[in-house]
Amino acid sequence: MRDMDEMTRILDEASQLVVYARRLEDKSQELEMATRELTTANARLKELDKLKDDFMATVSHEIRTPLTSIRSFSEILRDNPELETDQRQQFVSIIAQESERLSRLINDILDLAKMEAGTTEWQIAEHPIAPILQQGLAATSGLFAMAPHIRLEVDIAPDLPAVQVDPDRLIQVVVNLVSNAVKFCDKTEGRVRFRASREKDFVRVDIQDNGIGIAAEDQEKIFERFQQAGNILTDKPQGTGLGLPITRQILERFGGSLSLVSAPGQGASFSFRLPTAAAVAAEPKVAKA
Repeated sequence: MRDMDEMTRILDEASQLVVYARRLEDKSQELEMATRELTTANARLKELDKLKDDFMATVSHEIRTPLTSIRSFSEILRDNPELETDQRQQFVSIIAQESERLSRLINDILDLAKMEAGTTEWQIAEHPIAPILQQGLAATSGLFAMAPHIRLEVDIAPDLPAVQVDPDRLIQVVVNLVSNAVKFCDKTEGRVRFRASREKDFVRVDIQDNGIGIAAEDQEKIFERFQQAGNILTDKPQGTGLGLPITRQILERFGGSLSLVSAPGQGASFSFRLPTAAAVAAEPKVAKA
């Protein structure tokens, strides 16, 4: 009888050991998984920290450059009252341009920060798209006045439907893309083509320039923050490098998309598509919990 009791006790202890072994194995697997997750999270934190450092370094450089010009030319004007009128006018013009550049950079940074933090105020409603596109083009008229060698060709279809957008933000999209096209047009006989048409349940807008174009391997880079097209194409920075990322985020907010077709020596064509208001209204609504 004692032998049976001893055997039962041994079997019970063996069963408990098996259970403990399985629990240890499970804990070991959980620990391995947690370790992998921590390693991945740590790598991501290091990446984010580097991105933050790169961002701050780039912002500092971008702000310092126009500030240096503004200060230098202001001091020249202050210390040299005998300067010729034409030269004074030239320096004042440079100060104004650099001030505008600095203001644009700050506005772009604030816009991007608000969008990523989810604090941007959107006034999205149904609007006819054609008048908004016309307002956007009107806002770029000064660019063409300052560059008379660049011709603007506009083709907006007369039957464009309404879309669900924030008009001010859509105007910002048009200004960004047209300004970008103007910067990289041919330097002697520039041409910007602006075309808006309907594609089934979408409105498509194409902005094409006849500039030097963009190589395939560089096309995605220009949609990244502070990746100025001038750095890629000419080694001369033009713009803040934030216009295209902001433009893409605005369009995605409207349910649209932004794409690029280009090749070296053949100009660039940026296209965006927005769903019509009717198409948006027809989409099935997700029930709220």
